[in-house]
Amino acid sequence: MRVVVQDTLKNQQWVAYDGLAGFIIGRGENCDVRLASSQFVSRRHAQVDRGEQGWEVRLIEGAAPIRVDGTEIGPGQKVALKPVSQIRLAEFVLTLWQADRDGSAVDQTTEDVNALQRELHGHVLRGLDLRRAGAGGMQASTENLEQINRIIDELLHSQFKDRVFGNVPTRKRLLEMVYEMRLVHLLSRSQTNTLQVEKIDTPGVNSALEETADEYVRRLAKRLKLGMTAESAEADVAAVNAGMKEVLPALIDDTPENIQFYLISRYLKKVLCDMIFGLGPLQDLLDTPSISEIMIIKPDLVYVERGGKVIRSNCTFLGDEALLSVIERIVAPLGRRIDRSQPLVDARLKDGSRVNAVIPPLALKGPCLTIRRFPSYRITAADLVKWRSLTEQAVALLEAAVRGYKNMVVAGGTGSGKTTLLNVLSGFIPDDDRVVTIEDAAELQLHQSHVVSLETRPPNVEGKGAYTIRDLVKNALRMRPDRIVVGECRGEEAFDMLQAMNTGHDGSLTTVHANSSQDVIARLETMCLMALDIPLVALRRQIAQAVDIIVFQERLRNGRRMVRQITEVLGVHPKTGEVELRDIMTAVGEDDSAVLVPTGYMPTFLGELVEAGLLDLDRLFGSRRA
Repeated sequence: MRVVVQDTLKNQQWVAYDGLAGFIIGRGENCDVRLASSQFVSRRHAQVDRGEQGWEVRLIEGAAPIRVDGTEIGPGQKVALKPVSQIRLAEFVLTLWQADRDGSAVDQTTEDVNALQRELHGHVLRGLDLRRAGAGGMQASTENLEQINRIIDELLHSQFKDRVFGNVPTRKRLLEMVYEMRLVHLLSRSQTNTLQVEKIDTPGVNSALEETADEYVRRLAKRLKLGMTAESAEADVAAVNAGMKEVLPALIDDTPENIQFYLISRYLKKVLCDMIFGLGPLQDLLDTPSISEIMIIKPDLVYVERGGKVIRSNCTFLGDEALLSVIERIVAPLGRRIDRSQPLVDARLKDGSRVNAVIPPLALKGPCLTIRRFPSYRITAADLVKWRSLTEQAVALLEAAVRGYKNMVVAGGTGSGKTTLLNVLSGFIPDDDRVVTIEDAAELQLHQSHVVSLETRPPNVEGKGAYTIRDLVKNALRMRPDRIVVGECRGEEAFDMLQAMNTGHDGSLTTVHANSSQDVIARLETMCLMALDIPLVALRRQIAQAVDIIVFQERLRNGRRMVRQITEVLGVHPKTGEVELRDIMTAVGEDDSAVLVPTGYMPTFLGELVEAGLLDLDRLFGSRRA
């Protein structure tokens, strides 16, 4: 049960309680949910407990009436609570959450598993010799890992034995989590032809039992009819997402007790090691290459994107404190901070993955974390062709345009693959060009040697020292760049980017959020007017002179990302005054049948690229036998 309190007089909001047990509401010091109001709130005002029919609230004798979901109850009365209920008491509004995101009741087994991990974590921390950790904190040394292994083994063979292995629902839920984790790792190893190396080396490995455990995981893969190859990756992910609930229960029943014990023991050891030395439950998701996005709504509600599909993960955190601790571990090495005075932060992981974190009071359900991951290998144009994001003809045109110093804007919605495409296009820049990249969080991975990478900086505690994208774009003009690559234009910096494109920095690249190639012009106009109030006619001329090509990318409903339009910016129409656009290539069809085809329009710069030897017409149009 989570209780969020809102003080309507002071306009304040906070999480007052988050636990599994019943609690007391009142103004007394011993109350679990304490409300500081001496006039209308009694020392012990109401009690919330789990009854036979679920959670219920009872008003204590002598207390003033309260309203529960719009119904007034008096002293001594008891009323059942809904999955999400609201209690009004004096100037306070209490929202009681006992529901999942979709409004269904919280799974009691999941709560039991979380409570089990909390208690094990506490026992391990009390058993570790923290005095030997020193100022640098606990390190994942062999000695510490062996100590954790010993403590957990003792606990699982004594006071936790009946609770873990004697409780059938808890044991099955743990095995579901174990099998899903191991299957995803096996799938990743098979599709990448590399061994998965865990960042935290978990103790307690028995080679004979490990081989037997892997055999049962392979049986699960066989029952799901997985191809286990790079070519079948998308189909394999779909089969796992669709068939796990039907296939897994029977496999768990077939698993011998000693293998169940070993699997659960290894899993709990890894979870606790990750929690103490790594990034907690997040570590295992980050170790899985097939996961492209991680979305944590609250500690017990985690979604991941796998194969373009968003599914719910069995991964859970032990509470708000555990999730907040992970967020702090991510942002602290980068010199960023997150607290109630600065409850929102953008950061990145060591592998370049983009991180966004929001905590209360902005996030009502508790800390919220979103991680957009990038592949460990460099994506090339050939990969985009293989995934049907681009065609060979489109790659030939875009490569020639980049080498021919055409200014380009990559557009699309959130998660459409703009940054990935920008990375690929940047790979076409010649090695002897001096490139300055500017980003909020460094994500671009240019392989050229002559690259200067700049990153924005948030204000310090005193609110000073901030450097925005616009500041860095202005500074980049003094750094003698041949090209400027801006990770994303989302505000006033769009005007400075256009100025750079118009003042000798041809071949510059950037991305913009937009819904089509035509929408890019309107977005650029709006962003430039935020920076400077100039006549629209002059602004449109600036845009038409600066931008040569717009590449619009979209994420389709089936999860596939593809380029839908490649558009040339021709200039300002003499009669209408609008920026004139013409599609060079456009997509026809929807979802799986969608394909990027030429429109028949020949761009005005085509002859220039051919004469310079940058574009082979046979590659663009294809060669046919006479």
